[in-house]
Amino acid sequence: MCSHRLELGASLLILVATGPGLVGLGSTGGRDVINPAVDFQATLTDRDGVSVEVARLNIAGDVQLEGDMGRGSLRIAFDNIAAVELAADSPDYSRATVRLKNGESVSLRVRNSLMIYGKTSVGIYQIRARDLRSIAFKS
Repeated sequence: MCSHRLELGASLLILVATGPGLVGLGSTGGRDVINPAVDFQATLTDRDGVSVEVARLNIAGDVQLEGDMGRGSLRIAFDNIAAVELAADSPDYSRATVRLKNGESVSLRVRNSLMIYGKTSVGIYQIRARDLRSIAFKS
């Protein structure tokens, strides 16, 4: 019985020592989804037409959009993006049409499971790419 208590105590100590990065929303693989490095603000509109104003917009802690472009992949910093329109492409992917601040557009294929986070006045908002229609960045 004493041995069982020691094992349980050691397991709890390990869980507590690893902190919120393992069990909480605050981090994904070392990246902070609550307070990313730069504060980007945007309006997120879901497939039902519901719009949500967010600050601290990020994708799993990153402030860039990454997707497939042909056989390669492309990362576009949020600094360069004016808006993103998403459309279902397949069960696993969506087509992201990225309108850049310089007026050009780029088309990427992004995973539907991609998780987008933002901070609202009442809490942290999260939505998967497959459920999102658009992202409009504020200047």
